[in-house]
Amino acid sequence: MGFFDKNQNNNGYTDLRGMNMNSGYQQNPYQQDPYQQNSYGQYPYQQGAYGQQAMYQQPMQNYAGSAMSLSDFTSKVYLQMFIGLAITFGIGLFTVLNPELAINIIAEHIEIFLVLCLVEVILVFVLGLFISKISSTAATVVFYAYSIINGITIAPALLLFDLNTVFWAIAVTAGIFGAMSFVGKVSKIDVSRWGSILMFGLIGLLLFSVIALIFAIPMSDLIICIIGIALFMGFTIYDTKKIKDYYNSSSYSEEGQKKTVIIAALQLYLDFINLFLYILRLFARNRN
Repeated sequence: MGFFDKNQNNNGYTDLRGMNMNSGYQQNPYQQDPYQQNSYGQYPYQQGAYGQQAMYQQPMQNYAGSAMSLSDFTSKVYLQMFIGLAITFGIGLFTVLNPELAINIIAEHIEIFLVLCLVEVILVFVLGLFISKISSTAATVVFYAYSIINGITIAPALLLFDLNTVFWAIAVTAGIFGAMSFVGKVSKIDVSRWGSILMFGLIGLLLFSVIALIFAIPMSDLIICIIGIALFMGFTIYDTKKIKDYYNSSSYSEEGQKKTVIIAALQLYLDFINLFLYILRLFARNRN
């Protein structure tokens, strides 16, 4: 729920986040040794969010002959993220505009819907575990496929709302996400310790959600929404700051850069989606 091209100077791609709130986050089991030296005598890995490896100890050198500049790299990350979100929300809005058709399809083919949820998990692990073995084109296709399937799997949640409510939720999410991304880009905040804190926070939230469901804790839904929104605001800042580290880790390889763009875009995409789902859930509570 990372990783660097291990065929390139013993570096690997960093963290990759798993699923949205419909199916839960999946922690990536692939871990690299944080104390293993690379060929440049550096120790770039440090434990980060979701049990992944982040690179805040010693950023790697930006080598001459890089395929793209940092600004170009960052632009491509956000472009891929926006393409993924456009695909997902395009399918979601189609669902809202055609509720009877969507309900009939889901009701008549529930087994296909469940299979898609499983495929969604598999695609994330494909990117996470096999990123060094597949081409950048294949990684892009997998990301787009994930965006399509994610649009289908969030359809039941969107069917609970009218088009106006969904648009408001998207607008509020975009505003919060944009603000947190801006903070992550321009601030000097040290986020090297945020990974573990956010991870433990997410695990605690999931455990509390289960307990609240079993014991019907009053006001638990409001608490879950507020904490969930706060967590993914933090993840947005954290993942935005990591873009430069991703760039520094793959700037010696054009193919490595293209793969890293997809990894970084997927993490920001998942931050946006989960933030959106918590905000939508909060809207539902207020409406009721």
